[in-house]
Amino acid sequence: MTNLSEFGKICKAIEKANEHDPFSDMYKDVYGHRPRGRMLYAYQQMPQSDQQEWKADLQEQINADLQSDRDAHDEALIACIKAGAGNVATAERWLRQAERNF
Repeated sequence: MTNLSEFGKICKAIEKANEHDPFSDMYKDVYGHRPRGRMLYAYQQMPQSDQQEWKADLQEQINADLQSDRDAHDEALIACIKAGAGNVATAERWLRQAERNF
């Protein structure tokens, strides 16, 4: 039972150490799941400068994904307006309605 107790303490310590580090959230934003196993261990063992670089790379990918989403939304707005929405507000409403129906 002691080993399980020690394992629990280690897990809590890791969680506490990571609660102020956005790496896990950023990794999930990019890859769709949280880092685990070897990936998380590798990150935790890196020097802080390497961790910062990895987070900067993740942030670049997040920014690129957000821009891509904005571009796709703008293209959808234009398509709705060309299809007869008449204005941006109506096109936005059409897009919201389409999202609810799918």
